Amino acid sequence: MADLETKNALVEVGCAYWFNDNEEVRSPFPVEIQSEVKRRAHKEFLDFFASLTVEDAQAMNDDEMVSIFEGILFRAGLKMIDEDDLDLALTLNYPFMPRVGDLVNNENKGESCVIERRVESKEDKKPFMVVVLQVLESKETWQTEFVLPT
Repeated sequence: MADLETKNALVEVGCAYWFNDNEEVRSPFPVEIQSEVKRRAHKEFLDFFASLTVEDAQAMNDDEMVSIFEGILFRAGLKMIDEDDLDLALTLNYPFMPRVGDLVNNENKGESCVIERRVESKEDKKPFMVVVLQVLESKETWQTEFVLPT
């Protein structure tokens, strides 16, 4: 079972990763909510461990701890945003996906800007993200789809 110092360090490292842009991902969390998200997630993370049996806590490995903290962190972020801000909700739910305003250099269309994105599903109920782009030079719009993790 991880001690309190280890859990606190995991919170610090996890927040540093998700609250700052880095080589793998841009931060999906707006700066203005980061400290409160961190406070709430930290408390919930410690409460989660306090609720475990000694056996369950001892059986948890580092990867499981990271996964649990990240889930708590993102849920805390989603609870703090305006429920009408669908684009920010998409960013928090899918932090690795293109965002409105991103530039994309498409081999066939040329440099394009993401102007809209939305989640849809087909008959199979599997979600996918529709990303609508506008070619910078011609102003033509086009779209592409990404399968989303479930």
